[in-house]
Amino acid sequence: MSFIQIVDSEGVVLDAPFWFPEDQELGSEAYAVVSILGCQGSGKSTLLNKLFQTNFLIADKRNFGRATTKGVHVAKCPQNSLLVVMDVEGGDSRERGVSGKAFQSRIAGFASAISDVVLINLWFHDVGRTEAASYSLLRAIFVEAAKAAAEGGAIKTLMCFVVRDTDPSYTSEELKDILLQGARDIWNTIPKTGEAVDAKLEDFFDFDLFALPHMQYESEQFENKCKELKDHFLQESHPKFYLRSEYSKVGIGIPADGFAAFSKNLWESVYENAEILSSGDVEAGQAELTAAYKCEEATSDILRDIAKETSKLLRNLEDGEKISNLGSKFRDLVNQCLTRFDNAVSDVSSNALVSRKRRELEAIIDTSLNAVFVKQLQVLRENALSQFKASLSSEEVPSDFAFFTADSMFVREAEDSIRPGSDWSYNTERTDLQNTMHEISSRRKQLIAQQIQAAQQQASALQYLQMQQAQMQAIQQQQYGGSGGNWNFGAAYRPPETDVNISVGYQQHRTSIQISMVPDESAGYLGPGGFTAGVGPGNLGLSFNINI
Repeated sequence: MSFIQIVDSEGVVLDAPFWFPEDQELGSEAYAVVSILGCQGSGKSTLLNKLFQTNFLIADKRNFGRATTKGVHVAKCPQNSLLVVMDVEGGDSRERGVSGKAFQSRIAGFASAISDVVLINLWFHDVGRTEAASYSLLRAIFVEAAKAAAEGGAIKTLMCFVVRDTDPSYTSEELKDILLQGARDIWNTIPKTGEAVDAKLEDFFDFDLFALPHMQYESEQFENKCKELKDHFLQESHPKFYLRSEYSKVGIGIPADGFAAFSKNLWESVYENAEILSSGDVEAGQAELTAAYKCEEATSDILRDIAKETSKLLRNLEDGEKISNLGSKFRDLVNQCLTRFDNAVSDVSSNALVSRKRRELEAIIDTSLNAVFVKQLQVLRENALSQFKASLSSEEVPSDFAFFTADSMFVREAEDSIRPGSDWSYNTERTDLQNTMHEISSRRKQLIAQQIQAAQQQASALQYLQMQQAQMQAIQQQQYGGSGGNWNFGAAYRPPETDVNISVGYQQHRTSIQISMVPDESAGYLGPGGFTAGVGPGNLGLSFNINI
């Protein structure tokens, strides 16, 4: 759906009775308004387009650093004709520079005053950085809330922090706690009058947080999380439905047919606070404000490049291959970033401010690189564990030696991955590796013991069978007679001119002596013919056998 510009880049509000042609037909129906605030180029317009199917302009990479959304743009959500989506100019526009702080604060105050839900779009690396542009916008929002409270017209607003490119090692609750503490600190510094003096921040705002992974490098997860966030706005049955009546500005008379007029009056009212909103950001005067702006600009540029570099390193580790000399790479990268920062702020006279910003920058870089270090440790642990298992597969390598070798390799490569000067540690991963190897060694010893026991049982069973076989052979020998042997032998002798045949035979473990007086057809020791061939025809007689 197309959008319209209700506030231009010069701060001129659209002077028209209606924003949209259908406003007059809607009459007293009340709009719900969702606005988004955040740094320039942080993906605000892209996020709104994904959530609400709008067509806000998105940044052109070839014109990076130039604002795409100038002033305030609005569009309707195609899935809800009473939902107005507001895209707001980035809070750190380079084109406006330092002088644009008042304008940006004015826009932030206006958006928060008219919106049911305000999305604060910020980078993960800006969480906790009180000098980041997003925190300046919070001050502007809170000043407007305090003013409305003092006049008795404050209505609660839902503020949802949308944290981009999050580190999975941080939970949403941890990020929310950090941001809420920063928000409370800002609220406590704002001058208040009337009913706002003793009020708490939570009296005027409810807070939520939604963490989004990297849109490019984790595109599938990003799309899924956007669908989840979208349901908070469009599914009334959702347990955390955002567009609840308690946030609706209908209570102060904003029907659809009067929305444009109300917005114009509100814009003029917020203009009166522009000077307060801007002067509260930095109290040390124009020179200090200029210094802070330059430091912030340099920091944002460097952190944007660091985010790309860490994403590249993490992708390299996804395949399970370690990055050699990672600690040295970290050292060189940090030194390059700090040198860039020093060069960018070389003309800033406030040494104290520069030093503080430099320390903050190094701390943020350290946190980003630590995520790569932790991923490297996971790869090193798996490599050491694989080597340990391979060593155990060889019966010649003792398990203690395999343990020592794998542990030493892990320690050596982990030490090589630490950024010099950091307080990083690999103790947790090493302990986990050692525990895993101990468990594997224990299981291996149990398996070997079971194999030995099974072999012993098998040997005992074999011995028993051999004994049974020997007993059976002994029984057979007793039954058939004779003694054991491994060969067959037969011989016969007939004395000349006698009727006596004498034969001796050894066959099938039996020894036999036979004396025949007649042909013996059944004598099988000397062949199927027995002694027939050796006895004359017609001779008959007796024979006897002796088995030895």
